[in-house]
Amino acid sequence: MTNEKNGKTVRVRVNDRGPFVAGRVIDLSRAAADEIGSVADGVVPVSVSVISLPAVPERVAAKEPTAGWAVQAGAFGSEENARRLRDRLAERYPTPYLEEFQGLRRVKFGPYRTRTEAETAKESLAELSLAGIVVPYR
Repeated sequence: MTNEKNGKTVRVRVNDRGPFVAGRVIDLSRAAADEIGSVADGVVPVSVSVISLPAVPERVAAKEPTAGWAVQAGAFGSEENARRLRDRLAERYPTPYLEEFQGLRRVKFGPYRTRTEAETAKESLAELSLAGIVVPYR
């Protein structure tokens, strides 16, 4: 990753699917942000280059979603914050729900029959100043 303002680079490992703020590309740890000189600025323009991708186990790669698609609109360590977003989404989207994953509460809604329908719903999150990702419905 390269800070476009100063040309400094850092190699990072992406370990989640955030950020969930419209217009943002990636959230960095404080150490990585310090490495590229972005701590004081907070948000800076960056370039991201993929160096390698993890291997996907064959059993996961071959698995087709059977129940359709969902949109993940956020992930929180705080259950209160997750519930707050779930309740906010309930006014506009079908069946928002919480899903526990590695100590986080993911906020999702769906299901959608096709990925295209889920992508359309995901794009509409920008109207709420949110960003999301499309995931298989579980």
